[in-house]
Amino acid sequence: MTNIQRTVLLEKTVEIFAETGYDSFSIRKLAKSIPITPSVIYHYFKNEDELLRAMFDYANTTLGQERAKLPKPRSASKMLKQRIEFQLDHSEKIVAVLKYYLAYRKSFERFEDGFVPDKSSLHIEEVLEYGVETGEFSVENLKDDAKVITHAINGFLLEYYPYQPKGAEKRKLVEKIYSFLFRSLKGNKS
Repeated sequence: MTNIQRTVLLEKTVEIFAETGYDSFSIRKLAKSIPITPSVIYHYFKNEDELLRAMFDYANTTLGQERAKLPKPRSASKMLKQRIEFQLDHSEKIVAVLKYYLAYRKSFERFEDGFVPDKSSLHIEEVLEYGVETGEFSVENLKDDAKVITHAINGFLLEYYPYQPKGAEKRKLVEKIYSFLFRSLKGNKS
């Protein structure tokens, strides 16, 4: 399998898994959508779990690479808005990752606050660190606050998916989420 074929297969897996979740996903459904025979997929992935793990890793890696390309805004508040927009723009991959996590939760290391992987909120931790550094944000516990913010944004993604807000509707949603989070992070600062 070439890298291009693998990417096509994993992208289609992301799409179907984000739509259906674990219970309705099947290699047969995936193969039919490409179209190839299921045996081709089984040649490269011994079972559905292995394929879905590859999809999870692929989606996370791709999201990280895309996030790394974002320019660093002049302020943490602009970075916060940028990250909300990023999440909305990449909702399919994020929803696939979230649904994978929900289906395979017990295979993740359990942390003090539950099973939520530490890396799941790194993109918001960066925003909060920047906000504390610039004096824009008041943060009690950076890691915990980042997780809460990440979950709040991801809740919107799950609620809206597969619908993708665009244009004025997207701007309005981003502004609502941003405005609430910004007021919360501003704390007692004027």
